[in-house]
Order: sequence, then C-alpha cells, then structure tokens
Amino acid sequence: MRAVPAARMLHPGIHEGYRKRSSAMSTVDGVRTLAKGGTGEELTAAPTLLATAVRTLLRHQDALLQEAFGRLSVVVNYEGRDELLAAAEAFEGNLTASVHAEPGETDLVRPLLARLRERAGRLVFNAWPTGVAVTEAMHHGGPYPATTAVLHTSVGSAAIGRFLRPVSYQGMPQDLLPEALRDDNPLAVPQRVNHA
Repeated sequence: MRAVPAARMLHPGIHEGYRKRSSAMSTVDGVRTLAKGGTGEELTAAPTLLATAVRTLLRHQDALLQEAFGRLSVVVNYEGRDELLAAAEAFEGNLTASVHAEPGETDLVRPLLARLRERAGRLVFNAWPTGVAVTEAMHHGGPYPATTAVLHTSVGSAAIGRFLRPVSYQGMPQDLLPEALRDDNPLAVPQRVNHA
C-alpha cells in the first residue's frame, strides 16, 4: 500500500473534507496508522489504512464513524462475538458493508449480516465494493445518512426513480397523452403495457 501513489481528488472542497476527516481520525487516541501511500501534487490524497479496537471505536464514534470521502479505511480489531456485534450496531446508514469471513464462520456471520442489513444498501461478502456503474444490477443507496432517498439508488438504471414524480393518466384519449405514453410510441421509448 505504501507504493500506491496519491490520487487527485475531484475539487478543492472534497480534498479539504478528506484532509480534515483523515486528520481527525488518525489523531484519535488508540488509533494507529498501519500504512500510508505516496504523496502527490496539490489536491491529491494518499491511500491510508488505520487500525483500532472496538472499545476505541465505541468511545470515539463521532470521530471514527463519520464518512471520510476518499481512500481511507479503518481496520477494527474485535475480541469475540459480542464486540463484533456492538461495533456493527454503532454504524449509521452506509452505502455498503463488506464482511470477510472464513468457511465455517456461519454462526458468527449470520447475526452480523442481520445487523448490517439494517445499516447498508449493499452487502458484500469476501470482496470489496465495486465502483459504481449504470447497469440494471447496480444499487448505490442506503439508510440515512448515507442517502436521503432510501427507497432509490443514486446510480444505475433504477436511479431515474429518484428524479421522477409519478403521475397517472386514467381514461385519457391518445391525443392528450404525452408522446412517450401514447400507444403509437413516436419517441420509441421502452414501454410496459399490461405488465408485458
């Protein structure tokens, strides 16, 4: 990880937010830096990996559980099932939650997934979240504060639902319907008629 170069961030506001969150998290008593990537030019951020224990996470939730938009991760070491579940219950709404486990850990993972399901829009097993893509299968949303529209995804084909206000036309003559809704479909938009 130390060999990974810093990456340019989208704009100064995002960069400043990352810098502040990274600094606030890494200076918490009981948090140590495991690895930090290379430095770069202005508006870049080095990938950073921090580590702490559950008791520190629970004591400093305000500092450690706020989003750091950028390449920063915190490994939280736990001792036993109770600590693991307590850590999971501390999370607020998130876009994703990744669980890494070994075969035979089903009894440990099942209650963990039950808690994370209430706190994340996408559950990932033994992998890292993919980037976002405009595909049918993409879901990029989750409970507040990860998103303010918990019923919709912000990326992917279904994302259009976030930006629509449903209007129903009942018994409307064809010539009064919007073109996209007419039976002759002059705009050639995908339509579903009678669930077909």
